Amino acid sequence: MPPARERSLSQNAASIREFQPRDYPALVEIANLLIPDSPTTVEEERFFDERFDREKIFHRRLVAVDPATGVLVGSLGYNHMPWSFHPDRYAVWVGVHPRWQGRGIGRDLGDRLHEELRNRNATAIRSWLRESMTESVAWARRRGMRDLHRSWESRLDVSAFDPSRFAADARTPDGIEVVTLKDELAGNPESLRDVFELDNVLSVDVPRVDPYTPPPYEMFRDWTLNGPRSLPEAFFLAKDGDRYVGISDLERLESMPDTLWTGFTGVRREYRGRGIAMCLKLRAIDYAKRRGFRWIRTGNSTLNAPMLGINMNLGFVKENIWIVMGQDLSGA
Repeated sequence: MPPARERSLSQNAASIREFQPRDYPALVEIANLLIPDSPTTVEEERFFDERFDREKIFHRRLVAVDPATGVLVGSLGYNHMPWSFHPDRYAVWVGVHPRWQGRGIGRDLGDRLHEELRNRNATAIRSWLRESMTESVAWARRRGMRDLHRSWESRLDVSAFDPSRFAADARTPDGIEVVTLKDELAGNPESLRDVFELDNVLSVDVPRVDPYTPPPYEMFRDWTLNGPRSLPEAFFLAKDGDRYVGISDLERLESMPDTLWTGFTGVRREYRGRGIAMCLKLRAIDYAKRRGFRWIRTGNSTLNAPMLGINMNLGFVKENIWIVMGQDLSGA
C-alpha cells in the first residue's frame, strides 16, 4: 500500500488503465522500490499471474500511468486467495512509485479498487504490510482497514551455523525416513498427489485470519515443480512406511541467489513431539550449507509458538513484523 501523503497536486496526476504484459518490468520496479529487501522478479510475477485458474479464482491488475509520457507510476491488484478461498473475499495490493507519491495517486487507485469491489459484491479485503512501513499502515487504517494478525519474518546465517550443536536432533527419529520430493517423484510420479494431501492436512493447523481451503491441485503442482522458486531436491519429507507425515521445503529466490526461503514446515498431529520437525529443518539447513547459501529466511505467525521456538533454537533472528490488515465491506 502507498505512503500516506495524500494531497492531490493535480486532477490529472495519473490515469488508470488495464494492466498489460509489457507492464511487468515497471510493476516489478515499483514493488522492489517499496520493499527493497524482499524483491520480486518479472518471471515470478508473470508465473504467479498465469497459474491462477481463472474459471475458479478471480485475479485482476490495473496500473496508473503518467498521461503525458505513459510511464507507469502505480499499480493495483486484487484477487481471490487460493489458500483461503471465499468468492466475496479478496487480497489487495496498491503501490505508488516513490517519486510519484503525494499526488493523490494512491487515493485514486484506492477509490477505483473499492468501486470495483462494490460491483463484485465483495464482503472483505486483506492486505499484508510491514509494521516498519508506518506511512503505508497509516494510509490503510485511514481507509478503514484494521490490524488482524501478525507474523515474524526471521533469518538464519547459514555460514555461521554450527551443525555440531544439533547432532542429536539431526538423527532421524525411530521408524521415520527422510526423503526428498525429487527422489520420490523419480520412483513414483504420482507421489505428488499424496504430498498435496499432506500439505492440505497440515495447513489447517497454521494460524491464519481466514479458514484454510485447498488450492486447485494443478496450481499446487505447478508452484511446487515448475515455478521459478521450485526446488524439489530441497523439499524434504518425513515418511512412516509409505505414509508421508511431515514436510519442510526450501524455495529459491531468483533475485537473491545467496538466499533460500522456507516455504512450509509441518508434521501430522499424531506424530508431533518426536523431533520430526527439527530433523527436517536440520536437513534443510544442511542442504543450504553444503551448497554455499548464506541465508535462509522464513515467516511464522506470532501465534505459532512451537515453530517459532524451533527457529529461535536453531539461531533464526527475528527481523520484520508483517501485519495482516483487513476491512469488512459487507456494510459498505
